[in-house]
Amino acid sequence: MFKFYTIPSEDIIDKLIGDEATIKLSSAFNLNDPYELKFNLDIDPLAEGHEKEYYKNNPGSSIQDFEDWKKHAIEHDGYTWYTEQQQRNSVAQTIALCSFTEKNDNNLMWSHYTNNHKGICIEYKPELFEYLKTLKGYLIFWKVNYSDEPPIVKGLDDINLKVEKIMFNKQSEWKYESEHRIVFLSDKDTEFIPIDRKFIKAIYIGSRADIDIDQKILSVCNNTDIEVYYGISLGKTYKVHFEKHKNGTSYSRAFWR
Repeated sequence: MFKFYTIPSEDIIDKLIGDEATIKLSSAFNLNDPYELKFNLDIDPLAEGHEKEYYKNNPGSSIQDFEDWKKHAIEHDGYTWYTEQQQRNSVAQTIALCSFTEKNDNNLMWSHYTNNHKGICIEYKPELFEYLKTLKGYLIFWKVNYSDEPPIVKGLDDINLKVEKIMFNKQSEWKYESEHRIVFLSDKDTEFIPIDRKFIKAIYIGSRADIDIDQKILSVCNNTDIEVYYGISLGKTYKVHFEKHKNGTSYSRAFWR
């Protein structure tokens, strides 16, 4: 699995791949898609099972309370929409996630997530995800589904099905990202989770990265098993390709650099 990073300063390199490496979790509020966690709620107050669910969520309520809720849900057109927004907001405030992708050669990913090929892409070993699943607060690791319309969430859907629909669905336009997400319980905007550097397989440096970034990464990865590659956007195709770092070798990487 791969993850792209913008590198605003050399300090972030130490934070991501140094002796005390980390991965970054972000709140849904900080992600770049304004439709993040969007879904359409379908509530049928007359459906069998709603009464039991109502008392489960509202212990101590009376039969009249349930009848009042049912009447309100039926007669007010905005009830479902309001409940939908409440649930979406509640989920967003209680989880943080980290996104990974299956490929490292997508030009759009390099442009959008590394400040126009000036950042890096980190390749992680599969063992990282087995480790993350053991941590406190871990919820789920899953592949994102892509569709033309938001998912329909039934009021009586099982909680696991709701989570899958809400957290792992995006517009079809994002399909090129081939995204996988790992989700944790968290109320923080940004959080860095410590990981062992042994889980890092390779670093891919953007074709337009500053020389200072190159040198910093080579220094941090020196005397480790982490491989370093240079992204190359020169050539006869549109495809980004990579060449492994070799001491004493210079690389022509991008037209604008």
